[in-house]
Amino acid sequence: MPVRSVTAYRAPALDAEQIDSLLQGSDFGFWQIDVARDEVYWYGDWCAAMGVDPCLGPDHRRRWAARIHPDDGSPFARYNDLIEGQYDFYETEYRLRTLAGGWRWVMVRARVVRRDEHGRALRVAGVTIDIDARKRAELELRAAEARLATATWGTRIGVWENSLEGQFRWLNDWCTALGIDPCEGPSNSPSWRANIHPDDLDLCLSAWSAEAAGLAGTYIVEYRVRTRSGRWRWIHERAMVTAHDEAGRAIAFVGVCIDIDERKRMELELQSQARILETMREGVALVDAADRIEFTNPAFERMAGRDRGALLGTHVLDVLAAPAGSPAQREAAVRRLLHSDDPRAERSVLLHRADGTPFAAEVLSNAIDWQGEQKRVIVIQDVSERKRLEQEIAEIVHLERQRLGSDLHDGLGQELTGIALLLRGIAPTVAAASPPAATQLDEIIALTNQAIQNTRKMALGLSPVALDRGGLVESLHRLVDRTRANYGVTVRLRGVSDAVPAIEESSATHLYLIAQEALLNACEHGRARQVTISLRANPLQAALSIVDDGVGLRPAPRPGRGMGMTIMQYRARAVGGSLRIEGRRGGGTRVRCVFPLLS
Repeated sequence: MPVRSVTAYRAPALDAEQIDSLLQGSDFGFWQIDVARDEVYWYGDWCAAMGVDPCLGPDHRRRWAARIHPDDGSPFARYNDLIEGQYDFYETEYRLRTLAGGWRWVMVRARVVRRDEHGRALRVAGVTIDIDARKRAELELRAAEARLATATWGTRIGVWENSLEGQFRWLNDWCTALGIDPCEGPSNSPSWRANIHPDDLDLCLSAWSAEAAGLAGTYIVEYRVRTRSGRWRWIHERAMVTAHDEAGRAIAFVGVCIDIDERKRMELELQSQARILETMREGVALVDAADRIEFTNPAFERMAGRDRGALLGTHVLDVLAAPAGSPAQREAAVRRLLHSDDPRAERSVLLHRADGTPFAAEVLSNAIDWQGEQKRVIVIQDVSERKRLEQEIAEIVHLERQRLGSDLHDGLGQELTGIALLLRGIAPTVAAASPPAATQLDEIIALTNQAIQNTRKMALGLSPVALDRGGLVESLHRLVDRTRANYGVTVRLRGVSDAVPAIEESSATHLYLIAQEALLNACEHGRARQVTISLRANPLQAALSIVDDGVGLRPAPRPGRGMGMTIMQYRARAVGGSLRIEGRRGGGTRVRCVFPLLS
């Protein structure tokens, strides 16, 4: 069978008029330039549609170049190289001034269609394309990316996308800044999961579920990721689904990761502190500058007998003040307790529960700056059980001292007195029989009398305060008289009177011995010339002060010495109080014991 020859179809050539008709209203402006004459011919109405001067006639290149934006370089330099034969084709983009005075982005593509025998272009054909909308969108996108990069850099936010092709990539250098492996590429998921803290992995997998994320359209999750240095860093991740499959599952995301390590660790620390506050046996309250409660822990609420909601906004005086005394006295007493010059000092006080029953408490008050406002933290420890046990022990010791004192005074003292009387009874007989023996007998009688006096002093020292002998007030008067006689020091009593509330015998003995030790130190070690003892009280507490004008506090004693101050501290705690020993600015020492009063 013969083979039929096939002649290829060739479209007929178009003349310039046909080309103009086809290009009417097009975004493409076709042209030819007669290089020798430097004239351009445009096909179609592109210049008119774009509002651009076509620069027809001679001197085309100079006039066209004058309309190019000065910031877009010299696109005609490459065109000149095209003319000289260095290139056959060139492409460039620049802004062109319109007849209205604006700027329009265009793309120019040109090719040499005829050269002379020397290779110089004679005719150039090309197309000028309107790319203004695309270029402006592209520039705006770049500006937005730059703004995003600046914002994310300033806020330490990592921006990422997971495309439909499963390619994960970061849009900034967030991972590098935090020392985290970015795990980019198609194997991102297993690599990234390998760096997640084991305790957080299930939470992440639940958030990343294609079904759950696709249904919600977004997800948020916080977890720890391992850094290159091996430490764990908390991050906050949130993402938006950008594509779903036919079943509605998420298959593409864009999202951010935020460094929350510092905030999260602080949050966890605050949670730990909150748990500690919740389980503390001490009552804790935060009050404002007006002493109104802003926060309490459960222990404080139990002490007050009210829940948190009822306490908020309540004046702290309504919770702490004892019912004794006038309102003004109660307020003054508690304010002194909470607003002392030394807020770190722990103070003992007798408070009252919601049912009115008193309890011994130790109060610590400290001023703090809370978010630019002055607040005060109050810590109250219910030490009533401890104080009760200490009081029982102190009472047992006191009774034992009383028994020993009574045994010395009524037992040994009376027996020595009987011996002295018997010796005086036989003294005349001995003197008549043997004068030398009488002299020795007189000496024995004198020693016996001295032993009687020493026994009475020992008995008084063991039980210096007795309610039937005037209690603490009368004992202090006797102490002052004795000190004046023994040391020649001026000792004054202030505020000590029967008006001072009655103090039970055991506590009064401890206070007396504190005063006695302080007087002894002032006279024997401080070389004082004047000492003032004061005992003052308010409805909540009383204070015993011993102030002297001696040489003041000495340097810390050698190990094994200075037991007097330690014993004074013990005695202050035994009465539920606190003791401060400090030097005075003008010289001398102040010993001050503050202790609660029974209601």
